[in-house]
Amino acid sequence: FRPRDICVISPTGSGKTFAYSIPVIQYLINRIVTQIRVLIILPVQDLANQVYKVFQNLCENTTLRVGLATGSSSSNMFYKPNAIGTQTICLTDILIATPGKLVDLIMNNENGGRNFHLRNLEILIIDEADRMMNETQLQWLSTIEYAVHGSSSKFYCPCLVPDAESQQCNYKVDPFCACSTFDMRKTLFKILFSATFTTDPEKIDNLSLYDPLLININSGNDNNNLSEKMKSVALPENLKELMVICDQDKKPLILWHLVKNLGYQRILCFANSIMNAHRLDHLMKKLPELIVEEIHSRQNIHKRAKILKKFENGLIHILISTDVTARGMDIDGIDCVVSYDVPRNETAYIHRIGRTARAGKPGTAITLISPDQLKHFNIIIRRSHKSTTTNDDQKQMIEKLSIKNSDLKPLIGIYTKALEQLKNDAQSEWKKDVQIKRQQLRNKSSFKS
Repeated sequence: FRPRDICVISPTGSGKTFAYSIPVIQYLINRIVTQIRVLIILPVQDLANQVYKVFQNLCENTTLRVGLATGSSSSNMFYKPNAIGTQTICLTDILIATPGKLVDLIMNNENGGRNFHLRNLEILIIDEADRMMNETQLQWLSTIEYAVHGSSSKFYCPCLVPDAESQQCNYKVDPFCACSTFDMRKTLFKILFSATFTTDPEKIDNLSLYDPLLININSGNDNNNLSEKMKSVALPENLKELMVICDQDKKPLILWHLVKNLGYQRILCFANSIMNAHRLDHLMKKLPELIVEEIHSRQNIHKRAKILKKFENGLIHILISTDVTARGMDIDGIDCVVSYDVPRNETAYIHRIGRTARAGKPGTAITLISPDQLKHFNIIIRRSHKSTTTNDDQKQMIEKLSIKNSDLKPLIGIYTKALEQLKNDAQSEWKKDVQIKRQQLRNKSSFKS
């Protein structure tokens, strides 16, 4: 019988990568011919690199070969022609890829290339599945299925496929047809991992899952109702959640206070946009005895990797990031996660706080809230803790971190000078931009004359 597809809801930092990497290696360890049999899809290049390193370490003393399809990867890295050039030889057993790059490889092969195919694919693993389901309406998934099932993917069931086509095994299987329960040929086994999961039935249907089994790794939750499980989220057990209610202009001062007076040495700070992260980075760098860096998607991957390495080694006190860049990244040793900007929704909040308290270690998550944002944040908290607590528990879920004015008073003088210096720097930059634009206009006028 055909195996059921699996959806796993698991807290960030609970070891999802090991949960699928070790079984995959055990499954392939005795393979004879190298073929791409396992495909792992991740949303961003940084996360793909991280998972690739895990597989490389685990496969070090085996004959299994791991490939990474991101950025400038070409099909020649995964296949090569044989000695006489009539066929290709596969160089990869496990392929780790981002959806955009994988689609490029598949489409280039369709447009005349012969060095890449997924005809032997058996297992598809989708990490950060909730985010991946929003990627251009899952067009990448249909492209993968086309590459697996071949040009006869218009046939949806073995019972509708002519005998000649059935010998080639080039067809899709309708999960709602009775014949799909029999293993009449190799089917694509799908495994999805995420800390949250969508409740949108249309998105779930687009995944073409066969009799999906939902596994919710959430201690103390014995709810067997599927619809309630789909709405649930998984939070780290040793996580302490706090909030600070303050005016918007006091947020940088409080962030400094966390390092200066409360002793946090490695803070991952979230802003809602690259612009906000950039402004905060400029201000915090004006403060003494504080090492601050920002990380965002506009930086190249090598620069991001270098900054993350410094942060892991304890050389950076505060790392300022956006949700997109840090999501899914396994950064070791984070003392505290600070939401400088209140997250837009509960999904963003869950993935932020999941950067700390990983692998059973304790961690703290602090959200800085202005009074007008309190109502929105309370909605986020109710939704994110809905499946794990009762209504009475929710009231005590987030503690208020009390910060007295006397705690901040010794810092205010230096902080005010830093603000003034930042203002002067901004004015200087503006004047430089004006001068450059004027010079460009003069050059343009003289060229026309």
